[in-house]
Amino acid sequence: MDTPTGTIRALLLAQERGTPMKRVPEAEALEGRGFQGDRHGKKKPNGKRQLLLLDEASHAALRLGAGELKENVVIAGLPLESLPAGQRLALGVEVVVELTEPCVPCSKLERLRPGLLKESWGQRGQLAKVLRGGTVREGDGVRLLDVNPDAPRPIRPKLP
Repeated sequence: MDTPTGTIRALLLAQERGTPMKRVPEAEALEGRGFQGDRHGKKKPNGKRQLLLLDEASHAALRLGAGELKENVVIAGLPLESLPAGQRLALGVEVVVELTEPCVPCSKLERLRPGLLKESWGQRGQLAKVLRGGTVREGDGVRLLDVNPDAPRPIRPKLP
C-alpha cells in the first residue's frame, strides 16, 4: 500500500440546515451521494457537492473550530487548495473521492465573523464526489491517486 500523504483529523455530518455539524469518529461514504446521515447526501445523486474537504492548515489560519465552515472532512498534511479538479483521493482503505471544484465562500460566513468571507478566499476547501463508498475513520490516511483527465476544469472565481 502506498504511504499516506495526509491524515483525516475530523469527520463531520451536516444534519438539518442551520444546525451545527456533528463530529463522528467514522462515517459511511455512499457512492454518488456523500456521507450517510449528511443532509447533502439526500439531494440529487451524483451532484458536485457530496462532500466538502478542508485542509487543517486552512482551518488553523482561519481560527475556526471543526465544522464551522460546514466541512465534512478535515485533512492534515495535504494542501487541498493546490490540487486540480479531477484529482482523486483515497480516504482510508475503502473510499475514493474526486475533487470537483473549490468551494467558493458565501455571505453566510459573515455571520460567523465579520470579514471572514474575504479572509477565507482560497482557503474554503474543495468540493468532492464519492466514486467508491465504504467506511472512513478519523486517523485514516489520505493518498493522492490519479487525476481524471476528463474532469471539468472550473474557472476559479476572483475575490469580489
